[in-house]
Amino acid sequence: MKLLGGACLFLCLFASVAASTDPVPSPPQLQPLTPPAPPPGETLPDWPAAPVVPQPMPPQPAPKAVANLAVDELYVVQSDDDVQLLASPPGVVLITKESGPLKLRGKFVGNKIVSTRTYAKKNVFIVERIAAGDVELLLVPAGKVERRTVGDGGEPIPPPKPKPDPEPKPEPKPEPVTSFRVIFVYETGDPLTPAMQQVMFGEKVRNYLDGKTTAHPQGGKGWRRFDKDVSAANERDPDIKALWQTTKPQLTAVPCVVVAINREAEILPLPADEDAAVKLFDQYLSGGK
Repeated sequence: MKLLGGACLFLCLFASVAASTDPVPSPPQLQPLTPPAPPPGETLPDWPAAPVVPQPMPPQPAPKAVANLAVDELYVVQSDDDVQLLASPPGVVLITKESGPLKLRGKFVGNKIVSTRTYAKKNVFIVERIAAGDVELLLVPAGKVERRTVGDGGEPIPPPKPKPDPEPKPEPKPEPVTSFRVIFVYETGDPLTPAMQQVMFGEKVRNYLDGKTTAHPQGGKGWRRFDKDVSAANERDPDIKALWQTTKPQLTAVPCVVVAINREAEILPLPADEDAAVKLFDQYLSGGK
């Protein structure tokens, strides 16, 4: 009897809880968003359309780079399609079209030795360099390229004016002669020919040098005759002494003559005769040596 009463109590409690529990609501359904209806006699503006996001364009393939094409090399393109090979800019390479199969012998790009290659496709294009510069090769369907030239509608460009010839630079004037000295050099043990004696001891040369050379108050006339081994330690003219000390180590053959104009001195072969000696000295004095 107690067991039956407990069961009845449990069933009553379960029914009470079940009756008091609200049902679980279902999720609301989303409705498309629509503009509200306008009041009578009025119109509403159009709703803005959603912006269109542009899709990125696929990247364009870059031209394939090839090795440098030397003047003595061949670059070959072959294709079974009906195509044509163009060069941009023109004038850099020469393109020759041949029909395959074709066997070629030469130095190909990337191969520094002469070899033979066979090209089996229908169209074979041989590319050779004829001028300096980079060039782009375009392989396009035959007959699909149309080229047009657009001329310049403006006035013709005049040719450049010729540049005037540069004015010739004046030739430098010879430096004025401020000093003129001469030393004849000989070897005492070597006999002189009559012509050599005339040059070194003749009256015409002596009078010329007496009147033209630069004299020194303490040393007399500005010319001398020295044996090639003399030291000139007792020379009274300091300019003659300094000239001899400078040129003596440079002597190679005697007889000869040392001609000094201002600060420059030269060792010259002995002239052939008196007239040639006077002419030589005149040339140095006038700056036309």
